[in-house]
Amino acid sequence: MKTMFLTWIGSMIFILGAAQENTSGKIYYEEITKMEIKLEGESSQFADMLPKEQKSQQMLYFTPDASLYQLNNEKQEEETISTEAEGTMVMVKMIQPNNKFYADLINKKTVEQRDFMSRIFLVENTIDAAGWKITGNQKPILGYPCQEAVQAKDSSTIVAWFAPSIPVSAGPGKYLGLPGLVLAVDIDNGRRTIIATSVEPGAVGKDLIVKPKGGKRVSPEEYDQIVAEKRKEMEQQYGSSGGVVIKIQQ
Repeated sequence: MKTMFLTWIGSMIFILGAAQENTSGKIYYEEITKMEIKLEGESSQFADMLPKEQKSQQMLYFTPDASLYQLNNEKQEEETISTEAEGTMVMVKMIQPNNKFYADLINKKTVEQRDFMSRIFLVENTIDAAGWKITGNQKPILGYPCQEAVQAKDSSTIVAWFAPSIPVSAGPGKYLGLPGLVLAVDIDNGRRTIIATSVEPGAVGKDLIVKPKGGKRVSPEEYDQIVAEKRKEMEQQYGSSGGVVIKIQQ
């Protein structure tokens, strides 16, 4: 009886240790955004030569207390696409801003550092998980059983898949606040997708999860207004091309 009791205690220690290890670590994600670049006038004939999507490699550091989502500079490469047809060269240079999203999971606060038109902003907000509805649908991602949650916000439909076995309410950027870490997100039926490509559980140093400090502090509403006004100005002058620089050589 004594031997069986000691074996049971040892098993409990192992299980608890594994659970603790699974509450911190690093996750790599791939983001894919569908692109709709509009060209006007004579340039419209080159529309079919332009890329249809933009990819970026991101990473998330997480602990039970906080998380930081940012560009994976180790794997990020500047992407330039060149195509030629009928003596015309079209060069498209992809520009990926190094934005950062910090989440204080204890106090339910977030700070997002955004690079927009060479200006740095700090957008402060709160974590609101009330809009998520868990559907009961399930599927595995990277070997982790995940559950589906849906949210309708700002005329968009967001579908997130979270892993209850990683009991941290973090996720890629603002897609968080669920009872498990978010491993995949789909916005508006594929218009933008975020999918985890690797999960690396383990200890994370405090120096890796640091709240962004540089930039002008604004509210989410103030930032949205700044972006809307600047984009309207650019569309009037140059047309809409997002974070893409287009050169057409004949």
